[in-house]
Amino acid sequence: MFCYLGCDSMQEVSLYEVDLTPTPEQLVSSYPYRHVYLDSCNSNLFGHRSHPCKRVEFVKDNSVEGEDHLSIAWQQGDSCRYLGVGFPWANYVGKNLKNLEQIAALQFHVRLDSGSVSKIPMFFSLVDYGGRQATSKINLLNVEGQRLDEEWRTVRIPLATFRASEKGLNLENVKELRIEFQREGHVHLDAIQIVPFHHEGKFLEPIGEDVCENLPLVMNARNLWWGLNGSETMGWAEGEGFLALHYDKTGPQRDWNSCGVALNQWEALDMSEVYSASALTFQLHGQFSPLNFSILSSTGAPRQIRQRLSLDHCIQFEEGIWSCAIPIKQFDQHEQFNWSATREVRLTVTEDIDAAMHELQWSEYRGNPNKVHRWLEHHKQ
Repeated sequence: MFCYLGCDSMQEVSLYEVDLTPTPEQLVSSYPYRHVYLDSCNSNLFGHRSHPCKRVEFVKDNSVEGEDHLSIAWQQGDSCRYLGVGFPWANYVGKNLKNLEQIAALQFHVRLDSGSVSKIPMFFSLVDYGGRQATSKINLLNVEGQRLDEEWRTVRIPLATFRASEKGLNLENVKELRIEFQREGHVHLDAIQIVPFHHEGKFLEPIGEDVCENLPLVMNARNLWWGLNGSETMGWAEGEGFLALHYDKTGPQRDWNSCGVALNQWEALDMSEVYSASALTFQLHGQFSPLNFSILSSTGAPRQIRQRLSLDHCIQFEEGIWSCAIPIKQFDQHEQFNWSATREVRLTVTEDIDAAMHELQWSEYRGNPNKVHRWLEHHKQ
């Protein structure tokens, strides 16, 4: 028996299906212009000359990468409204970051010359060759350890947060990176580069295992905070147990009006069992002013619920001393809020105030949410 096999019936069959599409990490890591600033010998920098309000130095000691790093001290005043430096990296070549916008971040190392803060008045801008720019800033959730202090901390600013299309920035022809400094400060910067970035970062994912079973939750200086600037506008008074609030809505610090406290080290905290019979409580010493409170969740919608402090929430038991309670059931959309992933309490000041907040707590509240004064009278100490 003979069997004939025609040539046109033969097909090439690959033993293995090979996907040659590069991963996002490979795309970013192979980008030829990913290094923005390494050191003074290998990188371009402008705005580093001596200035009455700004001092830029190249420091060799204690650098993360390269031969040296940047030390930048500044103090804004009427004679120097704009303070900044710029990095026209890759020798002024036009950089195409369009394909990296959703998969990469601007990464750098930063430390303070002294002390610790939760917010640095620095703003980062990408500028194209048409003169258009888009700006972003440091988010504490993308800071290593969620702290800014005298230790080197890795910081990432996702390229997507610059919102290039909204600002009209041409991401296909980026000229330079600029950093603007406001108010005053002293930081050290090193190793600025573009790195892979996953937007669902570990800091934002609820771990789902920490459950609040008992109240009160005390919110004091031992918690992680952002937005504090010592005692200038809002900050914990050194050696004291109160949060100082000094805000002038027409003053030079008027933009510094918000702060927030992590309830569980920036991880999710399940408040499902306790929220319905609870309130934010505190004492306000000094001038009364309406304050805006927000509670934030890691997941779900809405992510943030709000309530504004009013005299309906407070009783003045002594001259200049107010006892206050804001029932959680008064917060808008509290029934739709995902209480299993509660993460943060936030405070925003919009009116002039000179006061001190004592004993800020998330407390048990079993009174009528619309009759706060009666509850405060009953719990007067």
